[in-house]
Amino acid sequence: MTRRRSFSRWALAGLLLAATPGMLAACGGSSKKTAAKAAKVSITISEAGKSSSYSLPATIKGGLVDLSITNSGKGPHGAQLVRLEGNHTPQQALQIVNSNSPNTKIPDWIRGQGGVGAIAPGQTVTAALNLPAGKYFVVDASGPGSSGPPGYRQFTVTAGKDGSLPSTPTTIDGANPSKDHYRWDVSGAPLKAGRNTVTFKSAGKQTLHLLSAFRLNGNATKAQIIKALKSNGAPPKFVDQTSFYSSAVLDGGLSQTTPLTLARPGKYVLYCPLTDRQGGKPHFEEGMLTTVTVK
Repeated sequence: MTRRRSFSRWALAGLLLAATPGMLAACGGSSKKTAAKAAKVSITISEAGKSSSYSLPATIKGGLVDLSITNSGKGPHGAQLVRLEGNHTPQQALQIVNSNSPNTKIPDWIRGQGGVGAIAPGQTVTAALNLPAGKYFVVDASGPGSSGPPGYRQFTVTAGKDGSLPSTPTTIDGANPSKDHYRWDVSGAPLKAGRNTVTFKSAGKQTLHLLSAFRLNGNATKAQIIKALKSNGAPPKFVDQTSFYSSAVLDGGLSQTTPLTLARPGKYVLYCPLTDRQGGKPHFEEGMLTTVTVK
């Protein structure tokens, strides 16, 4: 697998495992918020040649935000929100995360603020999250929906009031119980086939997390799954290549509600393919890999 750290791979790491295997660099709960009225923000993704374009306000109010994202294109597209600290540009950030170098580190001025993973053509999905004020861009988690460079759009977030996320039937907590040790804690209602709405929490210092999932054909041991995720070759037969789904990338310490689409019933692997910002082992090797039964 090539070690390409593009935002499209951040948001579709599992899906792209089937076509272009590779791990990403960099993978983080949320404190209790007071009541706040959510700002409503609509984003539309359309296709522009071999890339994609975004329609959204140039400035939006931060704090608690309800995102509504529509894919008007003919292929799957997504929306990864990135906050830039300092005098940095989207071009600088994309140059870093698109690097094929295995030694590339993700600097602190690139902040993964969440968003959504792949959206099917003609579909609208929603997500709720808290956004701090700052300079942002949204970039396409395009995967197979686009053959060109990922489209992106800059925007500004002004200060707003953080608030509690709406409740969801299921919570998936990317926990960090100790140094270099992570795990998925899944609580609430069992996941079901089709589109789930879950609360995704990301914990840890100097981390980013990505919630990725794929269905198993039959059974496989944890060691076999880890070997497959690290492999440079084609996925083994126990990997259902039609079932991959990934969320957007979320900085440590943040949480959001997000869609999680699971193609059909079966046994699914939940994993995080990212490493800490400074590199190291992918999080699925440090405990962030579990299986769940989907009915």
